[in-house]
Amino acid sequence: MPRRWQLMLVRLPARRSDMEQKSESIKDKVTDFSNLYEAMEHCTRGVKWKPGVIQYLQNGLINTYKLQQDVENGTYKIGKKIHFKIYEPKLRDVVAMRFRDRQIERSLLDNYLYHEITRHFIYDNVACQKGKGTKLAIKRLKVMMIKAYRLWGNDYYIAQFDIRHFFGSTLHTIAKRAIRKRVRDDWAVDMVNMLIDSFLGDRGIGLGSDIAQFIELSVLDGMDHYIKEHLHERFYLRYMDDFLIISNDKARLQYDKGIITKGLRGIGLELHPSKTHITPARRGIKWQGYRYRQTETGKIIMTVDKQKIYHERRKLKKMVRLVKAGKLPRETAGHSLQSWRAHAKIGNNHGVIAKMEKYYKGLWEDKNV
Repeated sequence: MPRRWQLMLVRLPARRSDMEQKSESIKDKVTDFSNLYEAMEHCTRGVKWKPGVIQYLQNGLINTYKLQQDVENGTYKIGKKIHFKIYEPKLRDVVAMRFRDRQIERSLLDNYLYHEITRHFIYDNVACQKGKGTKLAIKRLKVMMIKAYRLWGNDYYIAQFDIRHFFGSTLHTIAKRAIRKRVRDDWAVDMVNMLIDSFLGDRGIGLGSDIAQFIELSVLDGMDHYIKEHLHERFYLRYMDDFLIISNDKARLQYDKGIITKGLRGIGLELHPSKTHITPARRGIKWQGYRYRQTETGKIIMTVDKQKIYHERRKLKKMVRLVKAGKLPRETAGHSLQSWRAHAKIGNNHGVIAKMEKYYKGLWEDKNV
């Protein structure tokens, strides 16, 4: 039963014939110099100021040519990664790829892998894809809540699920199987497998790789289709490893939870006990950095989560200190505030935004910062 969705694939097309592969080589397209150079430029976004990136770009043409030759000759190997931690908004382990490795990853993703993988996804799998992301996740949740209200008033439930240590717990064998069944080109599969094997041990796909995001989306794609096509849940939405189901039947949601728990265990994953719960809609929920509350008339009030506000205040304070110490451009701190303001503007947060701007202004006047 849950085994059917462990890697349920939904009408996958047959592999291309050798003749088709010869007439259109994915490897040639990915390693085309102009495509590699474009991938290099893409990878510089937001990081041009970093010393390692500056050094690579100084010989960008030569470095791109050397990368092209290594991949075409079969001598390319993924280099040593950089390990560090971030707090966005919780503590996460990040495994950063060398710029050179990010460049070939980006070309592979843009010129073949993205379409090959995402063509299987359900519409409401909304993370990391073109035209999707947090904004669509918010929009789809609000649409679902409004439709649920029209059907049941405020008398319905929202089941929220979160997978414990998702990126760090994914079995390499499961990740490879998910890619093998979705990607038709053998060379591309080998490249992705090389990436998976570059993470030590038999489980764990590190944050910090563009392709890693799509590997993880693929791992749970079978679950998405099972929930939609076998459990027949109309209101289902997933953003990476955070997903939810809306129903007026609490017992049905409990049943779904049991099925999902068993299915996840079958692929070496488990639900986070404190982040997986079924909540009456009238109480409101927290999701993707916002709190959602539906009034008796069906209107949805959306406010920034208090934890997000606290995190941004702490981040701005740290940035202002670095600017005053001459270690960070002032524009960087300003960009952080602008980004947070754009995030907050999506909801009902006019007062919160005003307080944050006042706090930021005060940091520059505070001599103790």
